[in-house]
Amino acid sequence: MNQLLGMLGTKRKIIFTSKYTFAILACTLLAANTPHCSMADITLPKFFSDHMVLQQNANFPVWGTAEPNQALVVRFNDTEVKARANVNGRFSASIKTPSAGGPYRLEIADEEKSTGVILDDVMVGEVWLCAGQSNMSWPVGKSADASAEVLSANNYNQIRLFTVEVNAADEPMEDVAKANPWSICSADNIKEFSAVGYFFGRDLAKTLEETPIGLINASLGGSSCEAWCSMESLSEVAELEPLLKYWSEIEGPTDRHRPGTLFNGVISPLVRYPLRGVILYQGEAHVGRGKQYATLLPTLISDWRKQFADDQLPFYLAQLTPYRYTDFPIDALPEVWDAQLKTVQSVANVAMATTMDLGSTSDLHPKNKQPVGKRLALLALSDTYQSEAALSMESVTGPQYDSMSISDDVVRLEFRNSGAGLKNLSNCDPIGSFLVCGEDRVFHPASVKEIGENWVAIVSPEVSTPEAVRYCWEDTAASLLGNSEDLPAFPFRTDDYPLSSEDGQY
Repeated sequence: MNQLLGMLGTKRKIIFTSKYTFAILACTLLAANTPHCSMADITLPKFFSDHMVLQQNANFPVWGTAEPNQALVVRFNDTEVKARANVNGRFSASIKTPSAGGPYRLEIADEEKSTGVILDDVMVGEVWLCAGQSNMSWPVGKSADASAEVLSANNYNQIRLFTVEVNAADEPMEDVAKANPWSICSADNIKEFSAVGYFFGRDLAKTLEETPIGLINASLGGSSCEAWCSMESLSEVAELEPLLKYWSEIEGPTDRHRPGTLFNGVISPLVRYPLRGVILYQGEAHVGRGKQYATLLPTLISDWRKQFADDQLPFYLAQLTPYRYTDFPIDALPEVWDAQLKTVQSVANVAMATTMDLGSTSDLHPKNKQPVGKRLALLALSDTYQSEAALSMESVTGPQYDSMSISDDVVRLEFRNSGAGLKNLSNCDPIGSFLVCGEDRVFHPASVKEIGENWVAIVSPEVSTPEAVRYCWEDTAASLLGNSEDLPAFPFRTDDYPLSSEDGQY
């Protein structure tokens, strides 16, 4: 079998026929009963296993521990790279990955004895990190049409799955505590994998065809943004001093809310693993802290880009779906929406998938994750991959507020991402959810007077001299303004008035 994999590894083009699928599955069964490490003193991080995906066209580091001063050789794709463990036993070597293809063999061996760790069925392709809270960790097996989706997973064996069992830590770790090793996507192992992550990867696989897709699921329900940031990055932001001071005075176990802990336990071990990008579904834990989230979210993005040594690392955000947060005022969720949108508008190489038309206002975990994954994939296919199919669409995301002008009592609002034109997404309901205020800052409902290709004119009989506009400023608001691709507009505000979460620090 190893000889077979060696021969397959010399080919860069992937041919997913039944013969090769059988060979790979057979190898998987054999691997379950065959030890790959013949020298116990060579240890790799848990991100390294059979079936793993390496980012294509990258300088990919291979690291781990061995005997102090041990001379090693790393073999991959007919090349050899030598390395030597330092006095503490740590080693690192860099291999150059080719364009998408595989399977390959990756071997880390003692230079003299030629025995060590062998990883088979290693693919080279596109690697994405799927991070966030419970809506990212929500599994395929609990999503809409689960039975059919699980069965169809057998058609996507070019997708490889890796799930971190998220663990908080007081200090930055060199490896994750627990993880499910890389596996070939199938009906047997897709049930518990992130639904949004899988549906995102599946749509990439459909368009990128023979390119292997590696999905790393590192998500945890209820986890806060500050827990996913490094303490170094948080301490550099003056606005976050009250948050850090609060936690410094709290004694208790390390958990998913304490600043820095999930970065230490999950992201710190991962930062040396080259990625193509990140999809992030996070923010529910910050309802009631929307103003602070407008600082935390760009801090996380900047931090991870620095940690992964890629200042252009793409981030694609999933907007939070409408939901009635009974413990908070109705504008608490819109303030998080506002923080997400401002991040998209102010940070380069960040985009967001609209979800205003998805899910249920009474269900924090909408089951229809397929369109969320699809919309995230459209953003990646358009912006990262420049796919002809995605670029041919009139828009891959919902309309975003751009500018405002006022004439007497009429407010004209300009939008980006209007596609072939703005429209009412409902055949019967008028476009509501617009609010207008005057200098008294008391908002009143406004109606749409006219819709243009990329603008709408609104008016309120209660406001003769408009000053500011808000749209969908309730947590269960319906966004009926959309574009030619039937994607709803994002909630927004034109003002900078104090928010209800102004003092929400922790």
